Amino acid sequence: MNAIGRTMTSPERIRRLGRLALLAALAAGLGFGLLGFGLTWTPAPEPVPVVRPLVSRDLPEIRRDGVLRVALWPDSVDYARRRGRDEGFSLELVRVAARRLGVGLEVVVPANPARALRDLDAGRVDLVAIAAPGPRPVATEVAWLRPVELSPPVVLGRDAARIVSLETLAGREVAVVRHTALEAVAERWREELGGRLAIRRLPPDTSIDDLARAAALGRVSLVVLDERRARLEAAVLPPLGVSAPLGEPLPWRWAVRPNAPRLAEVLDGILADARGSGLVARLEARYLDDPARLRRRRRPVFRARGPRLSPWDGIFREAAAGSGFDWRLLAALAFAESGYDPFEVSSRGAVGLLQLMPATARAFGAEDPFDPAQNVLAGARHLRWLTNLFRDVPPSERIPFALAAYNMGLAHVEDARELARRRGLDPNRWEGGVAEVLPLLEDPAIAATLPHGRARGRVTLRYVQHVLALYRRFRGGAVPVPPADQAATRASTEG
Repeated sequence: MNAIGRTMTSPERIRRLGRLALLAALAAGLGFGLLGFGLTWTPAPEPVPVVRPLVSRDLPEIRRDGVLRVALWPDSVDYARRRGRDEGFSLELVRVAARRLGVGLEVVVPANPARALRDLDAGRVDLVAIAAPGPRPVATEVAWLRPVELSPPVVLGRDAARIVSLETLAGREVAVVRHTALEAVAERWREELGGRLAIRRLPPDTSIDDLARAAALGRVSLVVLDERRARLEAAVLPPLGVSAPLGEPLPWRWAVRPNAPRLAEVLDGILADARGSGLVARLEARYLDDPARLRRRRRPVFRARGPRLSPWDGIFREAAAGSGFDWRLLAALAFAESGYDPFEVSSRGAVGLLQLMPATARAFGAEDPFDPAQNVLAGARHLRWLTNLFRDVPPSERIPFALAAYNMGLAHVEDARELARRRGLDPNRWEGGVAEVLPLLEDPAIAATLPHGRARGRVTLRYVQHVLALYRRFRGGAVPVPPADQAATRASTEG
């Protein structure tokens, strides 16, 4: 018979059964820990293929071609375009490097930071420069340069200041961006905590800006960042706090191909010179130590065209439905107050889209004034409450009075009405009445005769004019009477 169909002899059958029994015992022991040696089977990690560089392009080839191709990831700190002008921490450093090399600079934006390493392999870029711990080289062979900066890992979040050690992170969830060095940090934390840490992995194209805003809005509890960037974000986004350092410092470093040693050597020298000359320190002061500058640059550029006015139109519509205002008035008010920045905090402590003082926010139902929906709803209620206080003012005139009270306080508006009355003007009219006397509230002699003293009348007058101009622009015409006040107009006319 053939080899498959032949009959086995007894000794062969015994040997085969013995081998099968041994294999079964090994499988049982490894799979279920029954061999008596305390072994537990775990699947072997899949081998990660190391991707060798596909091109040979070192400094001589770069100089011959006359261009240094650099991968930069869009970020408000690292590389951003503002009003047609490119700027950023890493961008300015690579500009210096290109000038020192005597070549032009070509910026390449990868699909995500991790993809930049593949672009490096394929020769699409010569350098990956990201001001963060950067991508996690899971399948790529790269040559890292000396660190530009060292910063320990932390967590950023609304209650992150309570995290004072790794143990206090147990039982929590942290968000990280996939394929980054910080993802590896989170995995190491989970291992050290015996699995008592949940990791939420976000898409690899998630920016640090988006990550921090998600934490500030409460959409994620804690995010993993390096301390330098986390403290900047906490200064820009007031709801956020920063934990204690939770590990050894991580490097911010650039990467080149391993077969470009000459480029690596020269770039290391350029970075060393930049540190020694104070250039790195000056760039850090500009981009990493100035939260006010970053806040200004993140403020959206206003374009009142098309049906969409802001990222918060749905919230304005919902709040308007409950307060009787045109939603575009609330949009105009929010732009004037905060530039549509839900994390804006004034020097006097007013907070959020409609710049509510904390006590006012609580009084009108906002437990979290940084939450856009709560803030706008409370602000709309407050504005409606102010509007209803001017019942002796014609309905078509109430909006400017309410806006003035929203800005300077009801007491000072009543002082302005009294001053208008003294001067023979109509205290129930805005144009030709109260608007005429508002600047006089800044005169110390006149203010001394009023119950509530001096006020910034010119500021309030400009404020009301600004909000109403935005409102007209949003509507494409003159400011109409809001729906709730139209009913009041009809009732007063019919009576």
